[in-house]
Amino acid sequence: MPVASGALMIDEGHRLTSELLWRCAAAAALVDIPLLLLVRRLVPAATFRQLKWHLAATAFFTYAALWGVFASTYFWDSVYRAVFPPWSRWLLPPGFGLAYGLLALLFWRMSIAAGRWQPMWFVLLGGLVSLVGHGIGIARGLLRVPLLSEASAASALVFGVFEFIFYWSGIVLVAAGVKWVSTGLRRGLA
Repeated sequence: MPVASGALMIDEGHRLTSELLWRCAAAAALVDIPLLLLVRRLVPAATFRQLKWHLAATAFFTYAALWGVFASTYFWDSVYRAVFPPWSRWLLPPGFGLAYGLLALLFWRMSIAAGRWQPMWFVLLGGLVSLVGHGIGIARGLLRVPLLSEASAASALVFGVFEFIFYWSGIVLVAAGVKWVSTGLRRGLA
């Protein structure tokens, strides 16, 4: 029987399996590699050093939107209400937005300390942070919900790393794009 979860209908009989998550992880890795190369090519270290607040703002809006659309709307009934208390449903998007905005500042600082490939380190740190968040979710019962009950922790964690590399690549590229546009606008107004 389908369950209404926001605007998305989820068939209660459908399950994400470990095999499917491993395949999705491989597909995501194939998408992530060109994205990382694009980040490396389009965002030189000098530009990356100027992106501190752009990265924080972009991470805030990205994760607030992801949590607002997916966790608090589409998948609340089928997944996230089993992990979070009901009162937190609409606090999660701005809360996770703020948390990931702060993480972006930390990752920016750590990446600046790297001698080379600073934007790539930033993205890879973003990918690795998924292990913490998904690990906590798994400890809180994420894999006991029907949708995820046939998935292993390993497949979920590995997929999460590649999923987050995708998000953090986008964060770098959007932040650099916003910086580029705003710099062009300021020069045009001067």
